[in-house]
Amino acid sequence: MNNDQEDRKPIKPPEKNHPDDKVRSFIEAVAGEIPLGGVVVKLAGELIPSQAQKARTDWEVTISERTNEHSERLDRHAQMLLPTTTLVGPSLDLAVALARTPGDGMAGRGLTIDDLCKLLPQVDPKDIEKAAFDLNALGLTSIQRAFGGHWWLRLDQKFYEQVDHQAMGWGSTTERDARTLANLLLEDEERERTSALHTASGWEKRRFNPAFQFLLNVIPEGRASQEVQLDYPSSSIFLLDEDKALLRRFIAAR
Repeated sequence: MNNDQEDRKPIKPPEKNHPDDKVRSFIEAVAGEIPLGGVVVKLAGELIPSQAQKARTDWEVTISERTNEHSERLDRHAQMLLPTTTLVGPSLDLAVALARTPGDGMAGRGLTIDDLCKLLPQVDPKDIEKAAFDLNALGLTSIQRAFGGHWWLRLDQKFYEQVDHQAMGWGSTTERDARTLANLLLEDEERERTSALHTASGWEKRRFNPAFQFLLNVIPEGRASQEVQLDYPSSSIFLLDEDKALLRRFIAAR
């Protein structure tokens, strides 16, 4: 039997009414009738455990070991689902350079390998290309290919959420910024117009738009305008009372 099969076996509770314990119960009852008998029984219970006590001790040890094993497995599964990656070398350099490059906080225009090399002129172009595809593999960017081996890199929402606040030193994450925007929305219905919300935030587009996109992902679909424009993920939103309640819960969840 392999370890997985062994782990799936149910853990039986400790056995009760063991034959040896019946004899012990009789001795304890007699001991209780004689002077100092109670003291003797207590010591016997501590130094010479009954079969039931032994079984329970073994059961508790097994439960503890199994619980620890399951906790370790859950930790491993969580790491697989939400892995933490540390960027180093050219990948780190490129991520920081992209974060500090002026932009509007949206996908923006595609960047070619030549564009990326201008950001890091001291780094070998081959290393920059590898770094670009490393960021793509992590889901931080999207790379679009064309005939002839040409490709363009664009920043994804995940890049803004994961990298920007670390590289820019804003002292806040995209999620916390989204909660700030939710507060501003609840304070004034006029801010349902995105340009008014942007002005109230006091942030540049590079910081505002990722936080606004995060907020759009919190509220139900259909509340955001589908008007085509280049400034924001949506030009306006319309909140119902239930949406405002959802935003209050989102703010409180910090």
